[in-house]
Amino acid sequence: MKPQTFTWKKLAADELTRVYLDEMRRDFPPSELKPLSMILNSEAAGMAHTWGVFEGETLVSYLLMVRPMGCEVSQLDYFSVLPAYRSTGIGARLLAALPAHEEGAKAILIEAECPEKADDEAMAVRRLGFYARCGAVDTGWTEHLFDAWFRVLVLPAEGETLDAETANKELADCYSRVMGADKWRRYVRLYRPDGTEEKF
Repeated sequence: MKPQTFTWKKLAADELTRVYLDEMRRDFPPSELKPLSMILNSEAAGMAHTWGVFEGETLVSYLLMVRPMGCEVSQLDYFSVLPAYRSTGIGARLLAALPAHEEGAKAILIEAECPEKADDEAMAVRRLGFYARCGAVDTGWTEHLFDAWFRVLVLPAEGETLDAETANKELADCYSRVMGADKWRRYVRLYRPDGTEEKF
C-alpha cells in the first residue's frame, strides 16, 4: 500500500452520511461526535468539507475539515483510518499529505485533547505523539471547548509554520465564522501558555 496509489476526493452528502453511520459512530465516542445533521448543514453552507481517501473503490481514511469562506486556515475536525489499514503508517503519511490538498490554507489547525484532562490519558498522550510525528507543532496554548480541554497544534502548510499567537487568532476567527460571534465567545476559550485567557 503506497500513498501514491491512493485517491483523494471530496465526499458528497450521501457518501458522508454513509461514512458517519458506518465508520464514525464506531471510531468516535458519542460525546465527541457532532450530530450528522450539523455536519451536513455545515458542508451545505460551504463551511466544511470531507476528504475520502480511497484505494481503488475502497475507503481507506476520512478527514473532516472546517474552513469557512474567508478563513485562511483549515481546521481538522475528525480524522480516522479504517481498521483494515491501521498500524501500517498510513495515517501519518496521509496527515502529512493533507496540507497539499487544502489549497491556499496557511496551516492546518488541530485540537488534541489535553492528557491531564482526558478520560483516557494514555490515548490522549498517544494522539499527541502521533501528531508530533506527523510534523504538527504544539503552540503551548490550551482551548476550553464546551466541556473539554484541548491543546492547539499547527501542521505547517506552504512551507511555513504560523507562530502560536497567529495560529490561535486564526482558530478564533474560524470559530467565530462557524458559530457566530456571540456563541463562540460563550463556548470557546483560549488560554496562553501562562494560563491567561486571550479574548481575540
